[in-house]
Amino acid sequence: MNIKSPTIYIQNPSPPINKQKNSIQIKRPSNFVYVFNVFLETCVTCRDPFKHQLTKLYLEFLDTQLIPVLNKKCLEYAEWWIFKPESPLAKFIVENKYNLSLYFRPDELTSLIEDLANKDNMYDRGNYKVMTLNGALKECFNTDTIYLPDLYNLCTPHVNIVNDAQTFLLKNDLIKRDLFIHPPLNLIYSDPSSQFWIPPELVNPYICENKQSVFTWKELNSKFLRFVSSPDDSSVRMAHSMFYIDDDSIFANKFNFKQFHKNQIPDILKKVVRFLSKSNTILTLCPDLKFPHIRPHDPVVYWIEEMIMQHNPMTPYVPSYVYL
Repeated sequence: MNIKSPTIYIQNPSPPINKQKNSIQIKRPSNFVYVFNVFLETCVTCRDPFKHQLTKLYLEFLDTQLIPVLNKKCLEYAEWWIFKPESPLAKFIVENKYNLSLYFRPDELTSLIEDLANKDNMYDRGNYKVMTLNGALKECFNTDTIYLPDLYNLCTPHVNIVNDAQTFLLKNDLIKRDLFIHPPLNLIYSDPSSQFWIPPELVNPYICENKQSVFTWKELNSKFLRFVSSPDDSSVRMAHSMFYIDDDSIFANKFNFKQFHKNQIPDILKKVVRFLSKSNTILTLCPDLKFPHIRPHDPVVYWIEEMIMQHNPMTPYVPSYVYL
């Protein structure tokens, strides 16, 4: 099976910067936006249907979610400024202790000025594309009025553009802190290396003599079904594919419902289990999945895995009651 390859854009510095832990940067010698293709040559040698499907889920996640958002953030954070030492605008901002970092993006400065104009009623009533300056801002820009779309160009004499190497570091740091994506949880549930914790009272001592409470997703579903289907237990009654919870059941105080269908067992488990970890990564999963210039233990691989594992609703909150 051939799967369309997504493309990732990563800004590269000059001179080259070494890879650092938990960074999404990639060491390349050229000073331009480097394009590297993620591609899958074939899946014919992958005989494991779980790995085959999981590889497809990974590539769909990259192609439809992570890469488009990452590209958008790369463009949004592409330009950085620093004030010229002699800038009167810089002096005005420092003296008034306005919140602006040493390095800042153009929209941070323009937004600050727009907020000041709004606070001091500088906008022309009925025409919020024009502001009439007063006091220090009038002196900074050497004009009485500003047409808002011109604000960017009016700020440029006050700043220097940050060099590529520093921009690369600033952009990567901000993307790492700011980027948020809801990955498909099937990447976790379908992975045979994923480990889940289930509250011991829901499985012990009824089905686990060794007090085990950590299972794979497949094991959890199998053990829970076996437990509720057991004819020796009176806490749950079964009729065809329906289960009925007795008032003295261990589930009665936890579940906010009295009956459920066999097909709802995965939904119930998703409400009560906690995801712990998984050992597979996007590059260790399938031997036919190739990333040019990226090795299985490169920081960008772990960064992608962190996006998948951390940004999900399975941890750390545990609800008091379970609803379906």
